[in-house]
Amino acid sequence: MHQFAFVMDQQVGLRTQALNWECVAAEDPTVTPTWIPVRYEAPASLLSTLPGVPSGIKGTLRGVGEIRRGVGDASRFEAILWATWAAKSVLDLVSATPAFLVMDMTPVQMEAMGALYGYSSFRARFGSGFKRRATNKLYHAARHFFPWNEWVAASLREDYGIAPERITPISPGVDQALFTPGSEARPEGTPVRLLFVGGNFARKGGDLLLRWARETEIATPWELHIVTRDAVPQTPQVVVHPGLANNSPELIRLFQDSDVFVLPTLADCYSLVAMEAMSCGLPVVTTRLGGIPEIVAEGETGFLLEAGEYSSLALRLDQLVTDGALRQSMGAASLSRARERFDCRVNMGRILEAMKTQGRQ
Repeated sequence: MHQFAFVMDQQVGLRTQALNWECVAAEDPTVTPTWIPVRYEAPASLLSTLPGVPSGIKGTLRGVGEIRRGVGDASRFEAILWATWAAKSVLDLVSATPAFLVMDMTPVQMEAMGALYGYSSFRARFGSGFKRRATNKLYHAARHFFPWNEWVAASLREDYGIAPERITPISPGVDQALFTPGSEARPEGTPVRLLFVGGNFARKGGDLLLRWARETEIATPWELHIVTRDAVPQTPQVVVHPGLANNSPELIRLFQDSDVFVLPTLADCYSLVAMEAMSCGLPVVTTRLGGIPEIVAEGETGFLLEAGEYSSLALRLDQLVTDGALRQSMGAASLSRARERFDCRVNMGRILEAMKTQGRQ
């Protein structure tokens, strides 16, 4: 049996990645997994509870405490998969056993779009030299890198000088045993359903979507369904679904009952929810940011927009709502692409095999 540890951030979309990893590892009879969830919640030290300490530092200290308690003696594992920003703060554990890094962006990429993530220019400058050195040490200690896409792989090569042979871009994919097209045909005359899923409503472009809901003049009946943790202003023909959990039956049903997925995000590195939508056979309207163009094929499986460009968003939504044949053809292309590229069992299975062959024997 292979003794592996999985150290995984649990925030928003990263929680989905962790859930999928648990399913994949549980189905491999040769792997005994130890799960270390990193929630940045439990106080790890007196410093993490003191007033005046920046919240980012407090969060890191809490995450470090969770990791150290969960990992213990790192040498007891053949390999550890690190999918957490806090890895650079526990370099002794990373160096103690073969380390495999999974990442949705690099620190350089985070700083480039950081303001919309609440990552101010002051925070970017504060301790930047230390962070850069810690990141370089982390990357030097890693056995292999599995960035989510080529966009991240390029940053590893160009910004950090990581040798290409140490990098294998692999999309995390989605659980295609859960996210499948709906089995029931929509009744004739049912309003076209658009779906938005985004925890941070403003950053994910929700305000642009509400503007379209108020201003569109199309005659075709439609509904907009919104899944978010944030408060949303009441708007005619808009239904809000608060508090739905990742991979939950209620969330999956919403995907299956929808006709179009739309995410006009203003800052993003990738989009697991776009892949979930494609796995359910939906055309996707989203933004040309980060690695998202590696998910959505422009004009084939949906449309890619420039961030914040309302006129293009309105045009594409009007087009998809009124053109059923276009929705059908793009949805079929989405499903085909998702099955070919975004199956978490296939993709994560490749990483498990690398851990087996490159871990401590």
